[in-house]
Amino acid sequence: MEAISQSHRTLRFGVFEVDLRTAELRKHGVRIRLEEQPFHILALLLECPGELVTRDELRQRLWSEDTFVDFDRSLNKAMSKLRLALSDSAESPRYIETLHRRGYRFIAPIQNDELVGARAVSHGSDSGLLVAAPHAAPTTILSPEVKSSGWLRRWYFVPALSLVLVGLGVAYYLFRAQPATLANSPVTVIPRRSVAVLGFKNLSGRTDQAWISTALSDWLTTELAAGEELRTIPSESVARMRIELSLPDVDSLGKDSLTRISKNLGADFVVLGSYASLRQGSLGRVRLDLRLQDTRNGETIDAVSETGDESHLFDLVSQAGEHVRTRLGVQGVTRQEAAEIAFALPANHDAARLYSEGLGKLRVFDALAARDLFEKAITTEPRYALPHAALATAWATLGYDENARTEAKRAFELSSNLPRAERLLVEGRYHEMSKNWEKAIEIYRALVAFFPDSLDYGLALAQAQVSGGKGKDALDTVEALQKLPPPLGDDPRIDLAEARAAESVGDYRRDQASCARAAQKARLLGASLLLAQARSDQAWALSNLGHSDEAVQAAAEAKQIFDGADDQRGVARAINFSGIALENKGDSLGARKMYEQALATYRRIGNKLGVANELDDLGDVLLALGDPNGARQKYEESLATNQEIANPDGVALVKGALGVALLALGDHETAKRTCEESVELSRRIGDREKAAIGLACLGSAFRTEGNFLQARRYESEAIAIFDEIGDKQSSSRFQLELAQLSIDEHNGSEAAAIAKRVIEEFARENALRDESLAHAVLSRAMLAQGRIQDAKDAIERSSALSEKYHDRPVELFAAITAARVHGASSNAADRAKATDGLQQVLAESSRRGLLNYAFEARLAMGEIEMTSGNRVAARSRLESLLNDSNQRGFGSIAARAASAIKEVTAQP
Repeated sequence: MEAISQSHRTLRFGVFEVDLRTAELRKHGVRIRLEEQPFHILALLLECPGELVTRDELRQRLWSEDTFVDFDRSLNKAMSKLRLALSDSAESPRYIETLHRRGYRFIAPIQNDELVGARAVSHGSDSGLLVAAPHAAPTTILSPEVKSSGWLRRWYFVPALSLVLVGLGVAYYLFRAQPATLANSPVTVIPRRSVAVLGFKNLSGRTDQAWISTALSDWLTTELAAGEELRTIPSESVARMRIELSLPDVDSLGKDSLTRISKNLGADFVVLGSYASLRQGSLGRVRLDLRLQDTRNGETIDAVSETGDESHLFDLVSQAGEHVRTRLGVQGVTRQEAAEIAFALPANHDAARLYSEGLGKLRVFDALAARDLFEKAITTEPRYALPHAALATAWATLGYDENARTEAKRAFELSSNLPRAERLLVEGRYHEMSKNWEKAIEIYRALVAFFPDSLDYGLALAQAQVSGGKGKDALDTVEALQKLPPPLGDDPRIDLAEARAAESVGDYRRDQASCARAAQKARLLGASLLLAQARSDQAWALSNLGHSDEAVQAAAEAKQIFDGADDQRGVARAINFSGIALENKGDSLGARKMYEQALATYRRIGNKLGVANELDDLGDVLLALGDPNGARQKYEESLATNQEIANPDGVALVKGALGVALLALGDHETAKRTCEESVELSRRIGDREKAAIGLACLGSAFRTEGNFLQARRYESEAIAIFDEIGDKQSSSRFQLELAQLSIDEHNGSEAAAIAKRVIEEFARENALRDESLAHAVLSRAMLAQGRIQDAKDAIERSSALSEKYHDRPVELFAAITAARVHGASSNAADRAKATDGLQQVLAESSRRGLLNYAFEARLAMGEIEMTSGNRVAARSRLESLLNDSNQRGFGSIAARAASAIKEVTAQP
């Protein structure tokens, strides 16, 4: 191959430019830092594209003889830096191929500076050959891979990969460069003109032809996105807008409709139209009518009509897209761009149809049907990567994390022949499914630096940072996104991202405020689904702030909107948030009803993750209702479901909750083992919050057994974690456990100080159940210090709050505490009242299997009998309790019973 002369000032390949005179590498005009030696290697490779440049030649021309000894290491290091700058890979190269032990070869097409304006387009001829546009000189140098015959046939049937994966939660696109944050970018963001392809009306009326609308829309979006001069609106955002605005299925829109679309999507132009299936003998023909409209003034800029074979649908899109690009002043698709897209396409017509049908289902919230269609597409063409990637998303939506990871991995394994951009997208999805957040953050950050006007990339960066435990970084990203020019910076999705980042650092006030702002913007835009999402998230924030009534209202509005859009997953989530709000309010019966409704909805749509979560929530509420056996059953069902879908997060969470139920039932050994497994798994997956829950459970188990040293160790570690992650409410709850431990250790003053401190926190958060429990603990601390009146005042405040919530374990704890206060009185009537109350607690606790409260009631009754002078009855009761508590491992109760027996025996 003839070498490219060094006299050319600028060489272009892909989206890169190399200025040989100034020794600069640029991407889209933005200079990329590249050290001198890697740049010299690149320049040498560009001198003779397609030809081998040996390692010996590189050494002779670019290294001095005195570096011979270190040459291999030095060359490898320089090549690594060069590939990093080009986002290239030695295993599946796009630009520089490694010939093992021999050298390197530049394999990408190259243009020189004399041909800057020359563009080439594919006309999709039946022969599959590239045909240069009449105005373009055929001077692009193609690599041998691009020249191979038949490759263009794979272009005919595929939707836009980049848009599919962006809509599925992935925001990779092209580059892996030096880390840079959106906030510190020195480049002023000038948004590109934006285009949304709204879809095409099916004039034939045949349902078996409906998939063509999805395919045509995605293909045209891909066509218009080529060259990156236009900012295309993701197909998933368009699908959401159509639902929100109830957009009619027409081939032209009036000015008012265009204005609404512009506000909702932020699109400058829209493309829409119709298609009809025609028959000419045995051949299927399709006519495509396309219209380009300006959303700002309502004018129709262009109207195109093309007809072609059904088996060559993309030819129609390519030809129509060329007209649209021309009308928008955008250069045609180059040979290289056509080649890059072609590698991403399926060879099988049926696979393309099934894939498009699956995407259509996924975009209207039917992940179950989408899963089945993607599986059929894979059966039809097993080695086509994209249906595997889409199936991974369907599995993830249904809650099958392991299945999703497996499919994402398979997509990655099959992606080696895809262009670099698509390959990174598939790889990114795999890393996301594998929870490799550091990798995702790195690429999203670089991506934002190169495409700062693509809001989806910035949002993906923020979400990856939240998922990776970097909530503060996510808030910085959000702040930078808010500075983007309007309408980008005003998008309500930025506020939703801010809310989730704030939630991740425990700032529920900022969380709530951001949700409220997102909801207000969504109302103005007519973006009802975004409004529902905002109100649903707001319900969660309000619940955590103790505003339960407002949370229920927010969740109810979200449910109504989701229901209207037939987004049953959203419906179930909103119902769940209603249940959480009611549970926090103390309405356990109302919460149980909500959780059962959400469970039924998740089961109906096949969402196993939702089923597992609702079973866990039902376990919580049954425990609050005083039914530990029922709670244990629900936890075990949830655990089995989480194990079925290979969800380690859920397994860790449920094991921690199951440990609490087992403790309530008196099964300490199983409880400890279960909580230890929860802590171990939580630490392995890096979930500190769930680890803290398990640690607190272990602390409670050791305290019950009388091992106060271990109990304090685990409880303190749990509290420290909650403090570090900013979860003040959980920290305060487990500080109450420390307060009770201090009482057991005869340190009433320390317990009182803790209780008083957390009472203020719970009152501020309007956490009625927790505040009531804290007053009961304070009452016990006062009793331990002999401050009877203060103890009485505290338990009266606890009882007053109990009228506003329903949590049976807390109520039983308060009832035992109240009986102790009355039993400390010298008044016989008060002691009789205390005994009656304890008899009721004992009967209920024994019936419900709440062994800890039964033992507590028996101990309190024995102590009251002792102080009342009934020594024989007291001794008998306490000795029986000592025997039973020792047998069941209740070391703390046993020690207190033994101490009381010794005191009775010592009495004259």
